[in-house]
Amino acid sequence: MKKGHIYHVYYRRSGGYRFIGKNSLKLLISLLLLGVAIYLFNEYVFNVSDATKYITEQFSIPVVLSTLLISELTLGLLAPELYITWIAGFANPWGWLFILATISYVGGIGAYLMGRKLDSLPRIHSWVHVKFANQFKQIKKFGGLLIVIAAFTPLPYPPICLVSGVVKFPFRSFLILTISRYLRFIIYGAIIFKVM
Repeated sequence: MKKGHIYHVYYRRSGGYRFIGKNSLKLLISLLLLGVAIYLFNEYVFNVSDATKYITEQFSIPVVLSTLLISELTLGLLAPELYITWIAGFANPWGWLFILATISYVGGIGAYLMGRKLDSLPRIHSWVHVKFANQFKQIKKFGGLLIVIAAFTPLPYPPICLVSGVVKFPFRSFLILTISRYLRFIIYGAIIFKVM
């Protein structure tokens, strides 16, 4: 039997495809809602370009980019879409989008490495295994599939990266799978740049 067929049978029996379908639907709905929300917000509340101009005048670019890195290293509380909206008014938004995606990618790697270190501390080890028990179960069951879905969808990406480190998901595979984070930035960037 081929390896791909074995994975297919496993995902079919374990609910992996249901998991993908459910999260793909969440992705499509969130993309649609994001586009509509940005359009309405920009049209009727205030001009996002003016807000972007204000932010870039008040805060230096390195400070704003640092907040994204900190967010991606921790819990991911600041949505990458905010930063994509911020760069929409820049002279070369696609170049800046690549920079944002790279910061997010590096942040995910940092979260993974923090997970590896955290697991070695006894007190943190017990707290993390309780706090992220559900993600542990899903990562052990679906492995790389969950990492790719977290990179694409509103599933919390940094905690999934952290948990991947704690459960010692193979680092090389993790690096390859998290490249999909760039695709999310490209998709969201295309939508946001078009609406703005």
